[in-house]
Amino acid sequence: MGLLKFVREVKAASHYRSRPMAMLQYAYAKWVFSRFRQNDPWRFLETIGIDVAAAMVGFDFWRPILEKAVRSVQQENGRQGGISFEDGLILYGMARALRPMIVIETGVAAGVSTSFLGAALIENGSGRLFSIELPCSETSAFLLPDGSRYSWQVHGVGWAVPTEIAHALAPRHHLILKDVRLALPELLNTIPSVDIFFHDDLHTPDHMFWQYDLVWPKVSPGGVLVSDDVNHGWIKFCKKTTRSRIPLENVDRLGAIRKPMAPEAVRT
Repeated sequence: MGLLKFVREVKAASHYRSRPMAMLQYAYAKWVFSRFRQNDPWRFLETIGIDVAAAMVGFDFWRPILEKAVRSVQQENGRQGGISFEDGLILYGMARALRPMIVIETGVAAGVSTSFLGAALIENGSGRLFSIELPCSETSAFLLPDGSRYSWQVHGVGWAVPTEIAHALAPRHHLILKDVRLALPELLNTIPSVDIFFHDDLHTPDHMFWQYDLVWPKVSPGGVLVSDDVNHGWIKFCKKTTRSRIPLENVDRLGAIRKPMAPEAVRT
């Protein structure tokens, strides 16, 4: 971790500037995730028990469409909030292999993660996607507490989702334009369980831990909780949830933890 880069990140983030202990935890988390970093999305999927062969079925058809979506976001001013193509591969692979009935993502922005998850659900022929984002009228291009700044609001929520995906997924895609602190608890109260949950909105440790801790009891056996830009909030949650070091493995600070499968009922 470069010292100058770290200083710039802390200086830009009011959450860390005003909290010395949080700043130290941020530095510690960066070091931990650099130790457990992986560069291979396929290997990452394997570490959480995903069948890579099943994960990539149908992806060749969607690859050029999704690559174009990622490029369209990258060609903007760099403040669109889109995940990388490698992160998208991981989301597609999880959704394709696990064949989830309920997927939730917090943080839509330009809609890159929506595109990868949507393509997988279209291939599956089943499953619903719930996407939570603030309405454009309640967002701004000013610095957020985590030091990020976005301008996706200019084009609107999910502007980069390819037409092919938006139209095919429409009956099964539910876009919730509301503060996640209100929308997520309300949504969880209306569904029996969550098969895949993806966090990618405000990246402050307290906010992230709140989401993980709220959602985890609802994650189905064998389901996955995924987070982009993991930090000390992820470390704290993993320590509470499991003794395994596997959740610390990450692809450019995208981490995942899978809930154990329910034991088979004992036959009598």
